[in-house]
Amino acid sequence: MKSIGFLGLGIMGNAMAANLIKAGFDVTVWNRNSAKCAELVALGAQQGDSPKSVAASCDMTFAMVSDPEAALALCQGPDGVMAGIGDNRGYVDMSTVDDKTSKTIAASITQAGGRYLEAPVSGTKSQPKMAH
Repeated sequence: MKSIGFLGLGIMGNAMAANLIKAGFDVTVWNRNSAKCAELVALGAQQGDSPKSVAASCDMTFAMVSDPEAALALCQGPDGVMAGIGDNRGYVDMSTVDDKTSKTIAASITQAGGRYLEAPVSGTKSQPKMAH
């Protein structure tokens, strides 16, 4: 595997992407809030311009977002994964989504020429509490 994309840098996604970078993989990251990419870029990741650009430039792209709406938004549209995947590149969706959403994403990715793997991760670390 030459390059890995990682979309969605919440608590779990950030830790997973960091481990891939530390293991020596060529990692490109993207997040709706681009400030969340800074820590990983400092570790050696590249920052993608869009989900499309990440999927187009990486052999395998992982996604870990919070809900079905975010998972669909990541894939659809002119800057979505579907627009960049092609060429038999892989897409692993680790978002915990319902069956209908997963099937919609799978059909879209395979129709666009990519390979799809549903690999939901459930559970998370709780968000840190704000001091009052």
